[in-house]
Amino acid sequence: MDKLTIIITYFNNEDHISDCINSVKRQRNQNFELIIVNDGSTDSSTRIVEEELKIFDGNVKFITLENNKGHAHARNLALDNVNTEYVMFLDADDQLASYSVEYYMSKINDVDGLIAPIHKFTLNKPQYVNKDKVRVEYLSQETNPNSFLRKNTACNIVFKNSIIQAHKIRFNESLKIYIDTSFVLEYIKYVESFVRLFDFPFYYRGEVYDPFDGNTLSDQDFIFTFEDYVNSFFDSMQRTDNKIVIEFLKNKMKSELKKGFDPSLKDINERYTTLEKPLIRVVKFLKWSLLKDAKLLSKLEILFLSMGATENAKYINKLRNAARHIKNILQKNKKKNQSKYQLTDKKENVDSNTVVFESFGGRNYSDSPKYIYEYMQKNYPLLNYIWVFNNPDQNLIEGNATKVKKGSEEYFDSYSKAKFWVSNVRLPLYLNKKENQVYIQSWHGTPLKRLANDMKVVRMPATTTARYKTNFYAEASRWDYLISPNRYSTNIFKTAFWMDRERIWEIGYPRNDVLINRKDDKEYINQIKKDLNLPKGKKIIMYAPTWRDDEFIKKGKYLFDLKINLENLQNKLGNDYVILLRMHYLISNALDLNGYEDFAIDVSDYSDVSELYLISDALITDYSSVMFDFGILKRPQFFFAYDIEKYANGLRGFYMDYMNDLPGEIITDEFILAEELEKMDEYREKYKDKIEHFYNKFCSLEKGNSSKYVGDYIYENSK
Repeated sequence: MDKLTIIITYFNNEDHISDCINSVKRQRNQNFELIIVNDGSTDSSTRIVEEELKIFDGNVKFITLENNKGHAHARNLALDNVNTEYVMFLDADDQLASYSVEYYMSKINDVDGLIAPIHKFTLNKPQYVNKDKVRVEYLSQETNPNSFLRKNTACNIVFKNSIIQAHKIRFNESLKIYIDTSFVLEYIKYVESFVRLFDFPFYYRGEVYDPFDGNTLSDQDFIFTFEDYVNSFFDSMQRTDNKIVIEFLKNKMKSELKKGFDPSLKDINERYTTLEKPLIRVVKFLKWSLLKDAKLLSKLEILFLSMGATENAKYINKLRNAARHIKNILQKNKKKNQSKYQLTDKKENVDSNTVVFESFGGRNYSDSPKYIYEYMQKNYPLLNYIWVFNNPDQNLIEGNATKVKKGSEEYFDSYSKAKFWVSNVRLPLYLNKKENQVYIQSWHGTPLKRLANDMKVVRMPATTTARYKTNFYAEASRWDYLISPNRYSTNIFKTAFWMDRERIWEIGYPRNDVLINRKDDKEYINQIKKDLNLPKGKKIIMYAPTWRDDEFIKKGKYLFDLKINLENLQNKLGNDYVILLRMHYLISNALDLNGYEDFAIDVSDYSDVSELYLISDALITDYSSVMFDFGILKRPQFFFAYDIEKYANGLRGFYMDYMNDLPGEIITDEFILAEELEKMDEYREKYKDKIEHFYNKFCSLEKGNSSKYVGDYIYENSK
């Protein structure tokens, strides 16, 4: 007889239910029953579940509700059907490691429960339990009463079914979101001993792929969850008389208040207004406990809230925020310039004749902002121009623009003062884009890989999918205008960046003006070659691969393993060609070119990639949007996609039909790549029609006057 039942309830989880079910199917120990409850799903979740279960021999009970009744009701219905000794819950966007059931059952030893840790989702899951890392402790409820409550969830706890059924323990169906704590509190009243696992991953908490319609507690909008959290808190307080547990619950609630009503939050006024009733209710209840730990201004805010004087409390909350900034300034810490900006930034600061430019977060003088600025400098020299750089002394610019260091007092003054902001990447959200300022986002490439809102899951360091999307939405909502290079991009930008058509300028990229206007300027092109110290008479190939989202070492640092086999390329092409290596700016590791000095040149730090396109006879890339810009020149492109299967299926995916729409051949073998490059003229003729088709679809909008369009707009609106 099976010893364990796993309960999965789902409602519209089509994006992750397959992975969840598969994690159960992959369990090494299959001695469990599976109860799945369809809580009235209206998407394709049920079809996916049925398909997955066709190739599963386990003991499954499938329950379907016609209408959505809520998480609590669905779980209660499942509990009515449990006949095994133990039971556990698995959320539909979560996954179990393949060794979990086996390990749980080997350690539970007939105690009253097992608690295992919950880990963040990762692509690199362990394949077996590392006994040197996992820690197992057998504990008593009397001495460790809060162990069951630490994660705000009933998931990854193995419960004893006899306790649940004997005492008719069920989830509170009057609660909407935070249903677990009250259930667990009722359960632990009857627990004597249990086992707790530490420090090793058994259960992976999934992510909300769309934070605007999600169902993972930690990532939902606070405004929609706080009232239910308060209701759950009061419900929980009625279910225990254990002083240690009561203090634990109070501290969790205090932490939620501190975090959720922090004065620095941009939507703090909305939170106060929308959540006034539950906020006052819980502050009145916790008044003396809150006052005990609070500083002077916080005490005043608590007292006003406890009296129901919300407007006074909001005023004190603003004072608390101002006090923090004043403290930063007086202590001269690293946030002093930002704090001064937050205290002094106002609409009256804006000067209609000032324009601030920034490219790739201040990395260099490049891309579309550079070309817009140079057009304006030539035609409207009397405007006040400012350029932002991480290292101003290392960047030479034409004209009379003022250079400011990112993060300096002058930097914040510039963004406070400039009526026009021009950038090709996202700007920090701590910059206050005021209603009398105009933010022109030039972006930095035609999209091939899925972007922002269109990404199902984000695998980047120091963020989650929900946080990434929420922050991106906050940024995109500040853009007054977004530049698009073609209709294909426009349609993508509308969904990826939540943009309405009226805010999109479909005019081509300003950085590509030079590819139209100077492609036949031999003197200009030869000067670029001289600047790069390239040998005369040799043709030029540029290799510009993309960065891989999952090959990170930490935030802002990515590794890249050069796969093109320079030795073989040099042997095949070294007499006639040189190769320029253009790594993405997020790649952190330096290239080792010892022995290839006369053949391979690292141009990753060369500021203007458009100039590199002009001098290149051919391009090698993979999934980088450089293909679209280079396509303007109608020159051969080679697509060295050595990890095509992994990239297409495992990372962002593609917007275009990558297998059929490219203006060249997809090559996965480094030696075949060299052979194709040797036959450059044949290759050009072979793909002539595809190159032309690609140009007509993605590049034909580029007419060489995009900088003029943007520059003239800024000038006309500066008057």
